[in-house]
Amino acid sequence: MIKNKQSARSLTAFLVVWSFLILTVTGIVLYIVPQGRIAHWIRWSLLGLDKMQWGAVHMMFGGVFILTGMLHLYYNWKPFKKYLLERVRGQLQIKQELIVSLVISLLILGMSIYHIPPVSWVFDLNEAVKAAWATRPELNPPFGHAEQVSLKGVSRRMQLDHARVVKRLQEAGLIFNEEDSLGVIAEQNAMTPMQVYGLFDHLLSRAQHPPLSNISLDELEVRYAGTGLGRKTLLQVCDQVGLNINLGLQRLAQQGIDATADETLKEVAERHARSPLELLKLMLTEE
Repeated sequence: MIKNKQSARSLTAFLVVWSFLILTVTGIVLYIVPQGRIAHWIRWSLLGLDKMQWGAVHMMFGGVFILTGMLHLYYNWKPFKKYLLERVRGQLQIKQELIVSLVISLLILGMSIYHIPPVSWVFDLNEAVKAAWATRPELNPPFGHAEQVSLKGVSRRMQLDHARVVKRLQEAGLIFNEEDSLGVIAEQNAMTPMQVYGLFDHLLSRAQHPPLSNISLDELEVRYAGTGLGRKTLLQVCDQVGLNINLGLQRLAQQGIDATADETLKEVAERHARSPLELLKLMLTEE
């Protein structure tokens, strides 16, 4: 029980400390967690918590940290004000310290907004760590939020024979309803959405799709939107679509787009005011 102001002050101080420690842990976890499309597809979890739960804990304790920090300042306002006055009277360069700290904060803010090194290296490392989770093609869903789409919807989106899909799941002994999403079916059968999809993805006939060289921008969007293509390097993208990297770079150069194999599709697209899918279309189009 909180019996007096001193107890409230101590409680607030401990809450600040615990919140800071929890935020440190959740911040590190969220820094290395896979991209959402992969995390939901493979049902990623750590210490029994999935990505959304780690995010919820981080957000909650962020609020607790802010609130208790304000209370901590309130309870210690008099000694804090006294300290500042003594610093001013003692002429201990408080103005210089204040200005330097403000400049450093503004520099970090600006470098964060405009993606300038060395701050941008933190973001680049974050992208690299998250991309490292996709070690196999099947770890990426066939399209964005595929786990939220019904079985019928997946069959229609992937141009699969729905009757064969249902038969394949029945043969595998799964309990499901055709109107249920892949995520629900996976949960009902103690599987991941990736594992459920893996039972019938071999039914996808490559002949159902037009040659990539003749594919339209809309068809590219249907096939690749939400698959994280923009975060991949041009070399990785070319490997995925079966295109020689030198040929892809040559076709981009013919359109006045300079790029290197180790740049991501998104980086090149942003530099030339294009979308990643537009660049992919240019690389695939035969002259």
